[in-house]
Amino acid sequence: MRFIPGRSLRPLSILLALAFALPAVPPLAYAQTEIQLPFHLAADNLDKSLAQIARQAGVVLSYDPQLVRLKQAPAISGNYGVQTALRQALAGSGLELVIAADGTYTLRPAPATQLVQQKLPLATLAPVVVTGEAYPAAQGETSGTYTVRNSSSASRLNLSLRDTPQSVTVVTRQRIDDEGMKNLDDVLHATTGAAVTRNGAERSVYFSRGQAIDTLQVDGIASNISNAYSFDAINKPTTEIYDRVEIVRGANGLLEGAGNPSAAINMLRKRPTQERQVIVSASLGSWSDYRAMLDASSPLNEAKTLRGRSVLALTNANSYMHNTGKDNQILYGILEADLGKHTLATLGLSYQKDRNAAYDWSGLPTQEDGKFYPISRSTTLTGKWNHLDKRNTNIFADLQHQLADGWQVKLAGNVLLAKSDFLGNYTAREEGDVFSLNPRGFLYDDKQTSLDASVSGPLTLFGRQHELVAGASARSDNFDYHGGRDSTYHYLLDMNNLGAFNPPAPTGLNPDMWKYNTTQKQQGLYGAGRFSLTDATQFILGSRVSWMSIERMTQTGTLTQTRDSKRGQFTPYAGLVHTLNDSWSAYGSYTEIFKPQSNIGIDGAVLKPMTGRNYELGLKGEFLDRRLQTALAVFRSEQTGRADLVNNTALCPVGVFSCYRAAEKVRSTGIDIEASGALSDSWNISAGYTYTQSSYAAGALQGQPFATDFPRHLFKVASDVRLPGAMDRLRVGGSVYAQSSMLQTSDADEDVAYRIKQSGYFLTGLHAVLDVSKSMTLQLNIANALDKKYMQTTGNTDYWNFYGQPRTVNLALRAKF
Repeated sequence: MRFIPGRSLRPLSILLALAFALPAVPPLAYAQTEIQLPFHLAADNLDKSLAQIARQAGVVLSYDPQLVRLKQAPAISGNYGVQTALRQALAGSGLELVIAADGTYTLRPAPATQLVQQKLPLATLAPVVVTGEAYPAAQGETSGTYTVRNSSSASRLNLSLRDTPQSVTVVTRQRIDDEGMKNLDDVLHATTGAAVTRNGAERSVYFSRGQAIDTLQVDGIASNISNAYSFDAINKPTTEIYDRVEIVRGANGLLEGAGNPSAAINMLRKRPTQERQVIVSASLGSWSDYRAMLDASSPLNEAKTLRGRSVLALTNANSYMHNTGKDNQILYGILEADLGKHTLATLGLSYQKDRNAAYDWSGLPTQEDGKFYPISRSTTLTGKWNHLDKRNTNIFADLQHQLADGWQVKLAGNVLLAKSDFLGNYTAREEGDVFSLNPRGFLYDDKQTSLDASVSGPLTLFGRQHELVAGASARSDNFDYHGGRDSTYHYLLDMNNLGAFNPPAPTGLNPDMWKYNTTQKQQGLYGAGRFSLTDATQFILGSRVSWMSIERMTQTGTLTQTRDSKRGQFTPYAGLVHTLNDSWSAYGSYTEIFKPQSNIGIDGAVLKPMTGRNYELGLKGEFLDRRLQTALAVFRSEQTGRADLVNNTALCPVGVFSCYRAAEKVRSTGIDIEASGALSDSWNISAGYTYTQSSYAAGALQGQPFATDFPRHLFKVASDVRLPGAMDRLRVGGSVYAQSSMLQTSDADEDVAYRIKQSGYFLTGLHAVLDVSKSMTLQLNIANALDKKYMQTTGNTDYWNFYGQPRTVNLALRAKF
């Protein structure tokens, strides 16, 4: 592929200038009054007392264990703010409390002038008012580890991972950089309990607990990817602009409304920093994969009340697949302004442009019995004229205001404008190993708008501290495409003579042969609370009421229109967390979600929405000063009301050739085991294992397997360690991905029976990072280091079988100033 700087950089340069020229609008530096909490701690080891205070208050406190070794803390009893309680615990220890810019706490030796003050009676200590960021967005970026301590992705309550009654995986910025994750596919590939398949080279499908994930959140605001063609229009998210990605497994109807009981993906954007920083990186990878990134962040005025950040990233790459390649450009700009002591405003924009040359929509066919053809992984059955070009603009803003007594109001909005131009082909078996090539051309247009308003804060009731959140959300998605085929096109390919493959470009495509439009609107009211029942037991209770409407229009010669709506859909959320000791908590949860469907019933009406639910029991632990998080869960996910085809067409309404009953029920059961974080100051680790068994639990298919293309066993581990002594400028690490087999079989009514099976396999990755200087690193990544040949996705005997990527080497130079 040829990269033309003048043509590619011009729109990005203009947008970069516009991003920093936008009016002042911003992470919140706010003055927060200390919330009074009841503390009843006996005199004890200082390390233990500090951990108990931090845990009860739900704050992040980190420090060098050597600082508190052999030190004691006095008894503390009464209602105090968290900072006052921590300072009381530190009295006489020679240490002082420090509040970082991101709102977390740490310790350091107190100056000599303060040592005398620490010996004063406790009554002389005054409440402290601290200024910090309300939005702890940088906790993943600055942590340097493979975990974070708090997340609000499950319930909008800011809970520690240990206090969240669902399975949560956080892929931090550090891990993204260490493993060279380039897009969301790479992140989900490394996430416990998640699997990635494709029905097109750029059309990814994400699975968890036997079901597809059909919503993406960005900073907690949801976007729809449930349309079969969503990723034809929406750019696959690249990682350059994100701080971290949080994945909550199970049903998440409380925040998302409609969807499958699979998982929620929440991508957290990078935020401006309090201090000036510039990150520059350039890399070269296999198949001429050139990448460059500039990430600049800085206060924009002397008082640091206006801050900005901008990311510019460019990619120009070929591929292991013959003739294919990508030209990708992304611009991200964000401004944050402190509108007074209690108000933060944020305004941002991202623009992403992808050009996929010789786009492989079809993948590969198999032999008639489902066995793979003995061909190279570089084989594509794609014309050089194929392409998929996308342009996405995302505009977002939020306003946060601090009220009295720790309460906060937040209003957030997001607009996504996506357009794409697609020309691809698929293969269809004519006879034996001879296939016809079938070109199709489409124009996609997707506009999504999302709004969310919420209020949250603490509540003291019956002498205990609780936390509440309530909100309202609304989103709409208008997806439109026009497309068609060339009715005169005729080209045959022989899988035994691929050297002769050279299809001509179609000349008679009719772009208005097919028209499709779907408009989906959804509104909801939600609320949740964390209630402290005892010192050791917390009850999380929430619910959502949703209103939803869907209008579909399809025109393929004749016009077909369907409308469906759901009013007042109630979605509950409940969880119980009990602290067993300083390290372990036990929990149980029940969550629900619903999903509309388009199938027509016997009565002529669209079937009622499916209902999904998730039951989960587990243990969560924190070790090594809360730097290492562990979790063990058993789960059951169900979805009821799935469409069951009515075999007797005479029962269907007039003019309807296929009708359904809401009879099918699917069930997935399994276990999740996970550990992530730091084993020491120089050793990060993430490891996870998931077992999932899915089957039909009711209906005509009862007892038969469900989602057989989703592996039953998934094991993933990654590690990074800094070498000791004279080698401490070098970090080395690696990853292992292992999965069990996947199987696709023919339906009962197909003429030829087949079995397409990819046996279980494992992949290895390696990386090494050398500190060239204090501000510069040189990094080597090797993916699929053993060059395993495998099918990453299995489809059917005509198409949608995709090889996984061969061994890939990438060398990157990164500097941070």
